[in-house]
Amino acid sequence: MCGRLVNRSRWRDAGLHPLAWALALALGAALLLHPYPARAEWSALAEAKVLYTDNVFELSSARRLSLAEDPSQPSVVPLNKPSDVVWEPSVDLRHSSRPTNLGKTVVSFKVAGFLFTEHPLFNHGNYRVQVKQAIGDDTSVLIRYRYVPNLFLGPNTERRSGLRLPEEERVTSHIWRLQLERRLAESLLGTLVGRYGLRQFNEAFAERDTTFWTVGPQLEWGATSRITLILAYLFEQGVADGREQVQFKDDVSYRQHFASVGATVQVTSPVSLSVGYAYRRKEFTSEIVGDSNRGVVDTTHQGFVECQYRLSPAALLTLGVQRSQRVSNVAAREYFNTNTSLGVQYQF
Repeated sequence: MCGRLVNRSRWRDAGLHPLAWALALALGAALLLHPYPARAEWSALAEAKVLYTDNVFELSSARRLSLAEDPSQPSVVPLNKPSDVVWEPSVDLRHSSRPTNLGKTVVSFKVAGFLFTEHPLFNHGNYRVQVKQAIGDDTSVLIRYRYVPNLFLGPNTERRSGLRLPEEERVTSHIWRLQLERRLAESLLGTLVGRYGLRQFNEAFAERDTTFWTVGPQLEWGATSRITLILAYLFEQGVADGREQVQFKDDVSYRQHFASVGATVQVTSPVSLSVGYAYRRKEFTSEIVGDSNRGVVDTTHQGFVECQYRLSPAALLTLGVQRSQRVSNVAAREYFNTNTSLGVQYQF
């Protein structure tokens, strides 16, 4: 128990895991010391979206339900589900170079935020750093670290005191990703994804601290010159501290299956259309008698459509709708969520 408390304190005091600091230092050194400064290029992708959501509690989880994001982010389902207008700004700063003979190296730093108009308690940031290294013409390796600090999930009932008091539930996520991409044919791109992550909850829900790992493939097929199809699957296993702390009867360990299918259609020269469907099945694996998580199975369905209009080679206008529904063998865990977005991207 002492070792676990010391570990949590070290993480919170530092703000980032030491491996994250090491990665950041390595990236900085690569930028400063690589031997081909004349070939280096800087670019930035800025994006601003305004969203209307009918459920502020589920917005963040719904927006990350994809292979490229965080499809296992937890959420809370309260009785009251207010709507809101949300601003989603982001900036992705990229540095491209050829420091070796392997191929192009792209270093990327991205900062994104969710700013709620009427419910600022849900405001949060999302920070990402990654390196993508080409290996020849057909293969690349991507290494990514994502940090989402102190995300407010909602009000919940704690179990550590034995009094079942109402408390704010918050979580900080540290996620590492290793991704291998390989062109299998002229029109077929295969991707293998591996993730390792830590979710650390506030002290009132510390037994929910979870270590998880994820693995799965993705296939991207250029069916025609105008149509691209994408198919993905991820398996994930999460183990929470509550599995060993049986006195709290709150083990959120789980198995998860995630699958998605999508298509992008180039309708005309400036107009494209993206549609997709995502499926997630989360099975809680608690074996503790009296634990309300025991035997719970949640199934989430999500569909989306987004229209993109290219204003210029550097500017893009987007309009999208996303609809999510979770069904469960525990009725109180079910929800609906619809998000409508209007956005603009600009590349510098």
